Amino acid sequence: MLERKSAEKRTSETLGHIGQGAREAAARTQEISARAVEGLREYQLKLVAAAQANTNAIFECAQELMQAQSISEWVEISTTHSRRQIQMIAEQTRELASSAQKMAVGGAQPLTSAFGTSVFGNQGAQMS
Repeated sequence: MLERKSAEKRTSETLGHIGQGAREAAARTQEISARAVEGLREYQLKLVAAAQANTNAIFECAQELMQAQSISEWVEISTTHSRRQIQMIAEQTRELASSAQKMAVGGAQPLTSAFGTSVFGNQGAQMS
């Protein structure tokens, strides 16, 4: 009878730990999802801003080219526009890459910290 009560107590404790682990996993999943959505939103906003800036630059160039008075002026406008576009695209690429990297690192952080604390205890969290 004593063994049965002891087994019931261990089973109850084990189920409690499993339930707590499931609640923690659900909370981590929710946190990861929220971070991913925010990161994706930031990335999309930067992408739309870059597309708008590129479109505006094309129209500005077209207007300048239509006002050119000579072939040499047309070539100068075209060259200047090309140089600005290359610089702008390089900067946009850096910003988008940085945003994507933040999104990836931010989404993985709860997983790595959760893995460290659940598997290795507090020491694992300090490793990462």
